[in-house]
Amino acid sequence: MSFISRKERRIPDLNTSSLPDLIFTVLFFFMIVTHMRSVPVNVLYRTPEGTQLTRVTKRASTTYIFIGKPLKQLQATMGDTVVVQVNDKFVPVARLAEVMKAEKERTEMNGDAEMTVVIKADRDVPMGLIADVKAALREANTLKVHYSASKVSSTPQRSH
Repeated sequence: MSFISRKERRIPDLNTSSLPDLIFTVLFFFMIVTHMRSVPVNVLYRTPEGTQLTRVTKRASTTYIFIGKPLKQLQATMGDTVVVQVNDKFVPVARLAEVMKAEKERTEMNGDAEMTVVIKADRDVPMGLIADVKAALREANTLKVHYSASKVSSTPQRSH
C-alpha cells in the first residue's frame, strides 16, 4: 500500500501592493471635497434664530457679507461701531455697490452663472443698515441673497 502524501493547503497572503494607491486616492478625494474657510471673519456676530432654514448648496460662487462690531483686537483702530466686511475686507456701505459689481464680474469671469450673497449679520445690527446693504446689492444687480441664521432652540421660553 502506498500512502499518498498530501500537501497542507494554505490560504494565500493578501496582496497589499495597491494599498498606498488607495490611501492616496482617498486622501485626494477628501482634499478636493472638503471646503476650507478661506475668509477670515473679523466681525463679532451672533446669528439670529429662524424656523424655515435651508443650506446653500453651491458654494463656489458665494460671496459672504459679515455685519457686526469688529473683533476686540481691531476695535482700537476701527472703533466700536458696526462695520461691513465683504469676504476678507472692510467696506463702507457707500462703496458696497461698486465692490459687489466687481465681485460679480469676477464670478462671471470664472464661468459661474449667478453669484449668491450670504449675509451673516449680528442679531443686534440695526435694520436700517441691513436695508442699506440690500439697496446696494440691488444697485449692483446681485439679487440672489441668503440670510444666515441658526435653528430656533427647542427649549421653551418662559413667559411671566
